[in-house]
Amino acid sequence: MSIWGPGSFENDDALDWVAELADSDDDNPIIDALNTVIDQADEHPEASDCAVGIAATEAVAAWMGEPSEDCPEEVEAWVEGRPAPPATMISQARYVTEAISENSELKDLWKNSDDFELWQASVNGLLGRLLY
Repeated sequence: MSIWGPGSFENDDALDWVAELADSDDDNPIIDALNTVIDQADEHPEASDCAVGIAATEAVAAWMGEPSEDCPEEVEAWVEGRPAPPATMISQARYVTEAISENSELKDLWKNSDDFELWQASVNGLLGRLLY
């Protein structure tokens, strides 16, 4: 994973996933990304899966009408005009974000950097936008 910033979309894995979402007519990329982290949540989710999971939870927040300031245009275009996401998906997105924030390889990588507080603030902001 190439990380170049603490924001949700400031890494190559997240941007590759955004391209996948933009090419999709359904919400399967979101479901797959969330389930990948959920399946690893009892262990120690891998950094690349977490980066994609965060991007997917950001897409859910945008779909709820709560996009981040750096939300890619492709995500905003994908959510535009769609009915609200299912409540189950919102709950899963919140769970995934909490799991990544509490115990993940991605958190460990950020903990060992000078930007840990910025990353944690970004994740906490995302959690706040996932309230319904």
